Amino acid sequence: MDRIFYLSGPGNIIDSHGHWKARRQNPTEVSLTFSGQVQDACKAIGARGYFVASYGKHELLIDDDFTMEHRPKGVYGGARFHLNELRYAIGLVHTARKFGAQVAVVDSGCVHSFLLILFRLVGIKVVPVLHNALWPSGFPPQKLISRLVLGLDALFWRWGPSAVLAVSPECQRQLEQIAPQHRYPIYQMRAQFYPNYFARIPPPPAHSQRPFRVMYVGRIVRNKGVFDILTMARAIEDSHPGLVRWELCGKGIDFDDLKALHQRLQLHSVVNLRGWTSPEDQISIYATSHASIVPTTSGFAEGLSMAAAEAVLSGRPVVTNPIVPALEVLRSACVAAKPDDPSSYAEAVVKLATDSALYERCRQSCAQYQAQFYDRSLGFAAVLQRALVGDVAAEVVPEAAADVGLDIESPEAPEATEAT
Repeated sequence: MDRIFYLSGPGNIIDSHGHWKARRQNPTEVSLTFSGQVQDACKAIGARGYFVASYGKHELLIDDDFTMEHRPKGVYGGARFHLNELRYAIGLVHTARKFGAQVAVVDSGCVHSFLLILFRLVGIKVVPVLHNALWPSGFPPQKLISRLVLGLDALFWRWGPSAVLAVSPECQRQLEQIAPQHRYPIYQMRAQFYPNYFARIPPPPAHSQRPFRVMYVGRIVRNKGVFDILTMARAIEDSHPGLVRWELCGKGIDFDDLKALHQRLQLHSVVNLRGWTSPEDQISIYATSHASIVPTTSGFAEGLSMAAAEAVLSGRPVVTNPIVPALEVLRSACVAAKPDDPSSYAEAVVKLATDSALYERCRQSCAQYQAQFYDRSLGFAAVLQRALVGDVAAEVVPEAAADVGLDIESPEAPEATEAT
């Protein structure tokens, strides 16, 4: 196997390639990039790679064994969206075939899954990577078009992949639900982070310190639940004045609408909208925060939640809900609220802020979940190698392993903590 075609998400893979080639950490990332890990896997097995991402405007970089292309998709609605998916997929298959790829590694969400059959029709094996669930956990699709697309996707999932990588048990369960008789292997993997970054974050403030500070890190879009944060912040401030303060870090298409709601609810002294915040600046915000919140709504098919993993690596409990598969993976470091229910979240936050025993149990539980996010044998590079060349011990590349230095254990974890 000497040619791998990798279809990535919307990230800047050309910039990431520069950091990967120089063997340096991307200053805008606290985790190993997925494209960098695929390059690690290609290098380990002696393969050339052609990588495509939908980032920005069209750009092409050819650098030794790697070709990196930014190929934007365009934004369309209604029927044009699905037609554009087909057009985009056909172009990708043409590129992969011209490149001579034996395998296409495809991140979820890049195109409709059923369109990946096109790769198989031209003799290219497909290894999908489920960074997202197939549907929001507990909320299977109800709209006719969504159900139709999922039904078509199921045809592919039954026989199309050569192997599948999944970022959480929930992703694997959903796949096995719609393709119960699949004959390909499914590999669990975990996002991998830089220990040197999280080592710089001090322990959280004393629980008794007021106000109790909660931070959100992520995209500012409605389906991530950020508007619910403002609703719960207003409710808590009305019922428990001065108890909780909030830091929201991130930008997105709904940022202006969030600012407008922030003003209407008169939360200028309660919620700080920081916009995009660099990892370096986030360290100081973590340092003053007691907990993190991941309030993803039923409108988004979360795969695990990098934000929840980052919170636990920083030693902060997480307030989240069952839509977020991190709740299962991180269990007792989390407090569970009800999906799409700001009042339930408000109760959970108040409980965490006022119950020192509950807070301390969640905080102490963080440590037992951290190793999996530093264990490079569970990372994309190593797991992809196993998927491509067989289930053998994949060699972790030196750059990825250099900053680990940990004894990995897998302790049994108790159930998630309920707020009520």
